[in-house]
Amino acid sequence: MTTNPPDIADVLRPLRTATHALHEALDSRLPIARDDASLADYAGHLRALRPWLQAVRDALAASGVPGLERIARRTDRRLAALALDLDDLGASNTSGQESAFQSAVPGLADEAARDPAFAWGLAYVLEGSQLGGMAMRKRLGARLAPHPLRYFQPVDAPGGFAAQWKEFVAQLGAALADPLAIDAARRGAVAGFRSLMPRFGLQGL
Repeated sequence: MTTNPPDIADVLRPLRTATHALHEALDSRLPIARDDASLADYAGHLRALRPWLQAVRDALAASGVPGLERIARRTDRRLAALALDLDDLGASNTSGQESAFQSAVPGLADEAARDPAFAWGLAYVLEGSQLGGMAMRKRLGARLAPHPLRYFQPVDAPGGFAAQWKEFVAQLGAALADPLAIDAARRGAVAGFRSLMPRFGLQGL
């Protein structure tokens, strides 16, 4: 007897509900989201993101799940684009804060290795942030030209971020086929936001 896959809206709804307040609080504090955002704000955004991206990338790779490992490899290319952008801006120097951040969140990789559904929750936050980057590039591209804003560009999806998100959502729905998996993914999504928010000065949410 076969069972139908869960409706994707039923998969996304608990993740969106669990992270809604965190997402709203973060968006309200992003300098890059302001109408007067500058290249300096873009550089600051990338420097804040880089250690978080690396930590999430490592967690996805630790899951041992092919779909998540593919996202980890794509994140390697996003990190390379990020580094090129910072080089262009003369802002590529790193500080001890980045390595300190990564050592502060070792539990992400441990939990992802134990429970792939938790890793899918982390991937939900990561992939959602890339979709948001598409909107930022549309808003900022002309004003911050000629900087290419490489980080906000899709890396391997022929149809761009929209196609990448559609593919990811289909994989997410297949992976979260029962309530226990959905609950673990919800914990992963919350952990993804809570580990990111201190990079932008938000604590204790």
